[in-house]
Amino acid sequence: MRALLLIVATSLIVAPVAVTQQSKPAPPSTPAPSGLECVDKLETPDFPRAALQAHVDGSVWTWMQVTSQGTADKITTQVVSAYGEGPKLLTPAAEKVLKDSKFKPSCAGKTVSVVFRYELHGEATASPKVTARNESPNIVYVESQPESSVSAKNHPPGK
Repeated sequence: MRALLLIVATSLIVAPVAVTQQSKPAPPSTPAPSGLECVDKLETPDFPRAALQAHVDGSVWTWMQVTSQGTADKITTQVVSAYGEGPKLLTPAAEKVLKDSKFKPSCAGKTVSVVFRYELHGEATASPKVTARNESPNIVYVESQPESSVSAKNHPPGK
């Protein structure tokens, strides 16, 4: 008899909790920031010479609001780098490119996120070759390579 009473009491307590949890509406989800699909014109940022000389690389994560004029406003950044000088050396070039960029009118009022990944390949040289490539949805790779390795890739031996 006690077991039956325990089962009935438990079911009376658990059932309303389960119904309450099922009937709660899902919390509103925050839309993910837009990325490169909102960009009309984005130049390749410089790989800062001081960062090259100090052999500093890292990623500059950026978020900005797109104005009705198609420009970046309220730019915020976060730098991920193994080097303490990373934020000071890498952020200004990324911010400059964003301020000079043009965004699509359909993205006005949206938050746009672009990640600039600065990567060093090989030893630092006096005049490295800086290349860039974009990867959806929002990554721009800024890569510095010694001139000799770039030439070797573009002109393999025997060609």
